[in-house]
Parts: sequence; C-alpha cells; structure tokens
Amino acid sequence: MDYELNPGDLIIADAEDLHQIHDSSEDILLLSVHVDTGRFDLLYPNIRYMFFVCEECMEGPAGNRQLLQSKLAILKQQLAKLAIDYTRAKLDVPLLTREISDVVSTMVTHFQGFYMEDYQYKTSPQDLRPEDLQRLCRVTRYIMLHYREKIALDDIAAMEHLSPYYMSHLIREHLGFNFQNFVNAIRLEFAEKQLVFTNKTLTQISQDCGFSSPNYFNKCFSAWHGETPSQYRKNYAPCERSYKNPFTKEDALSLLEPYLYVSGAEKKRPHSLTVETGFEADGFLSFQEVFAPIVVIDSAESALSLGFCQKELQQIRPASFLLTESFTGKNRALAAAVTQRLTAMGFSIACEQKNLEVCSIPKSYPAAIFQQILEEKHRCFLLWGKESSLFLAGDFPSPICDFYSFFRELEDPLVQVNKNYILIKSPSDRLLIFYNPDPDTSLHIHLPAEILPEHTALFQWEFSSREDVLSTLRQTVPADRISSFLSQKIKQQGTGPMRVSLPNKKHAPAEDFSLPPGTVVVFDILI
Repeated sequence: MDYELNPGDLIIADAEDLHQIHDSSEDILLLSVHVDTGRFDLLYPNIRYMFFVCEECMEGPAGNRQLLQSKLAILKQQLAKLAIDYTRAKLDVPLLTREISDVVSTMVTHFQGFYMEDYQYKTSPQDLRPEDLQRLCRVTRYIMLHYREKIALDDIAAMEHLSPYYMSHLIREHLGFNFQNFVNAIRLEFAEKQLVFTNKTLTQISQDCGFSSPNYFNKCFSAWHGETPSQYRKNYAPCERSYKNPFTKEDALSLLEPYLYVSGAEKKRPHSLTVETGFEADGFLSFQEVFAPIVVIDSAESALSLGFCQKELQQIRPASFLLTESFTGKNRALAAAVTQRLTAMGFSIACEQKNLEVCSIPKSYPAAIFQQILEEKHRCFLLWGKESSLFLAGDFPSPICDFYSFFRELEDPLVQVNKNYILIKSPSDRLLIFYNPDPDTSLHIHLPAEILPEHTALFQWEFSSREDVLSTLRQTVPADRISSFLSQKIKQQGTGPMRVSLPNKKHAPAEDFSLPPGTVVVFDILI
C-alpha cells in the first residue's frame, strides 16, 4: 500500500512490517524515530505481537477522524518533545528514556487497535476494551507462532475458553474481517519477507507460510496486494534511502514548535536554581509538629476503613483527626465509636473548622505532592476513597500516604523548606530533596559543594510521574488481584537508576544537573 504524506502527517510502521520511503520530494524534512519495542517486554509481555496502526494520511471509518486527531495530538507532542530534548548539547539519557517510555505507553493504549477495510489497515473506530485488546493480542501471538501449521477457529476459541461463534464474532466486530482472513493476513506478512529477502520458489514460500496450495497463496496475495507474488518480488527489491545532513537545530525547533502548543513568545525556557543554604543554617523545623496531616473522616465508608488503615496511620502519625458534621449528624453511634477508637490509639480529635478546605491534588505526581503539602502547615486530607485521599478504594495507601510514610521512616526529622528543594536532617540522616512541579519545563540545579558536609557521598534517586501507574491500578483493579510483587515492580518503574558521586570541593566545586518536569530527586548524603 502506498501512502502519500503531507506536511504534519504521522505514520507508524511496525518494525517487523516491510516498509520503505520512496519518490519523496528533494527538500523533504522527515522526523524518523526508531523504537526497539523489545526493550519493553517486562512492562508489556506481548508487545512483540501487537499491531500499532496509525495512518493519518488515510481516511478511517466514519466518525473516526475526530477520535484519531485527539490521540495524534498526544503522540505528536510527545515525539516533538523527545526530538527537542535529543538535540540538547548534553544528552539527558534518563529523561529521554522516560520520554520514549511515554511514547510506547501511548501507542499501546491508543494505537494498538486496528480495523480492516478494503484490505487496508486503519485505526480502530473506537477504543477497544482492555480485555478485548489483550485477548486479540494473545490470538495474534498464537497465529504468529504457528502460522506454518493448520490453525482452526475451534482451537483458538478453546484456548480463550470461548465458543467458536463468540470468537468469530469478536474478530469480525473489532478487526473488520473474518478469522480465516486474519490468519491469511499474518501468513502474508511472513510471505512478503521471503519474497523480498530470499530466493525461495513461490511453491516453497507457499508451503513455509502455511497455505494449502500455491494457487491459494497466489489468490490471497493478489487480493491483498493487487499484484501477484512474482510482480511483488520484482517491484520491491531491497533498497536504501540516502539523505543529506540533518537540518539545523533552529530549523528543527521551528518545525516541531506547532506540536508543542506554544508560540515562540510563550515558549518556556528551563528555570535555574542555585542552592544557597546548608545543613548548618538556622530555620529547621520539626516535620511532625509542622507538616503532619489533619485527617478528615466524612462518611461511614471512610470510618469503617480505619480497621484496614490502622497500621499505616500509626506510622505517619497525623496531627489530629477531624469528623465532619455531615458524617456525625447521620452516624452518631458510629462517630462515637470512631472517636473512642482514635483516642485509644493516641490520636487527638479536632473540632471542624467553619471554612474547612480539604487538600486536593488532581494529579498525584511526586513533585505536585511535595509542592502542595509543603506550601502550608498541617494540610487536611480525606482519609479514604478519593484520588486525593490518604487511602484509595481497596484500602491501598495513595502516593500522598507514601509521602508521609517516607518522612516517618526517618528518626525525628527536622526540615528546612526552600523553593523547589528541602533539607532534611535527623540524628542519623542527611537528605537533600529537589522537586519540580512544573509539568512542562525542566529545572536546572546548581549545587555548590560547600553546601554539603565534608567528605560526603551522594546517593541519588529519581522519582517520576510514572509512579502514578500504581495509583491508577489501585483504583481500577480489585485489591485482591494486585500482589505485593506487582506493586513493588510498578514502583520500581517510577524510580530512576541510583547514581553515586563524590563531590570534591577543590576539583569538583559543584554538582549540576537537570530536573525533568514533574520529577523528584532525592540525595541521600552519606557522611
């Protein structure tokens, strides 16, 4: 299939699918991004068997254009940002790795579904349910691993514990063609490669790819490609594309700018921050006395969750609990029991404030949590049930609860809060934490060595917004289906690699690094 791309168009080509660029105009400017999806096997186990479909230059099924454009807006912005960050003088590999991961996540989420119309792959007219996508991916995997063999609908249906009728209907509804055509389409993918890259006869290729006869292979191939296998082999011999030197950085930025949704005047430049205070300075405050949360119980469901949350609550030690009038008025007996229980646990009960403001963090990104909690003393948080609660539905601790638990793991921490960074010291620990709540702009950090204690080693961890994957999972999947192992693995996905540095005041008078948008960096200082 030939596609004519116009300025601004985007197309996704699967790595295993034959593709080439030809007949381009001489002054073509093309942004080409190659991603090795095999590196994401652990996160998406069947990614090698997924079809990613996006031909913006083709008209999709009726009613699909608006949906496609909204998805493309996200993908184009991610690719543009990736390209701009790649052109910087000093490559930020962790940042680029995260951005590539975001691109793959968008492809898996929004471009995995496809629909067949007139022997052409097109983006799906609707978002498929995750369970249907996973099922179709397993079916695709089976066919790709057994395409040389006889494949029956009954066997596929039995594998998925479905009736043959339901499986046939599922494929027809979501893919636009029947089961046998689906099998043939995958077999033809393998036949194409053999036609182009081998000298096998058509009969050999027919047999190798599972077709019942050379005539049937010829019929299927001609219907799909509009030419016979012999003609295809003649017309599409391997070729290499030549290109001139890449365009200048200025040209690249001007071309990518429209997809970043900012004008030249509005474009944000990276902010800079120089650390000016050290651990010997004044102004350190007790975290428990100043920043411990006030926990709000506003419903019977929230009150009943106390039994599940008791251990974590004792770890984070809230400043006090507050029972709202709307809860106590409807549940007097329960409110009295809750008050008695909290008092027995050693917690104090506060009176409801007239202008009670419950803290809401729309996006539970680490940097946003740091910013909002440290803005003022004793923030009020709902105990249970909502995204900005201490505990999510299913009684899982939220990222906000994890924030408080982090501080409670330290021994009587004292903190000094500055703009975009805090210093923490306790009898046995020294930590320096930077946070960048800006979702769009990097923060350049200058850390003078004299700020640090003598003879120190810096152990650096980075926490990105991908930690929110666990928060989302906890809200959508029943609690008993999320193992502790899975939770730990997802948390590790949000944590960058550990780095160790040994600042030297004479030879390395400063540490300079870039803090990506929405990210927290923790320096554990070993003296």
